[in-house]
Amino acid sequence: MATITAEALRSAADLLGIGEEASLNEIRSRYHGAIRTWHPDVSGEDPEVSHEMTVRLTAAYDLLSGYCLNRPVSFRPGDLARDLEAAPADYWTERFGQDPIWG
Repeated sequence: MATITAEALRSAADLLGIGEEASLNEIRSRYHGAIRTWHPDVSGEDPEVSHEMTVRLTAAYDLLSGYCLNRPVSFRPGDLARDLEAAPADYWTERFGQDPIWG
């Protein structure tokens, strides 16, 4: 498997219209919205252009969702209590804030 770089993640996020922070649900929502626009069956664009964009969007989504899903999450009671007390944005910033793509 190819090494994931910050530049590749940022490029994928830009393609899906994702800012500096996003939840996995937002990433999924952006992807589905973009696919509804660019899918060759519904897009008014040239079918080859639509197909290429669909392939690029799917690759971007796979990269971002795989990156998010493979991040370790602690289930230690102290960590869970701390995480549940924090606001969702604070939790995300603490968990991924130092990461070059999300921080």
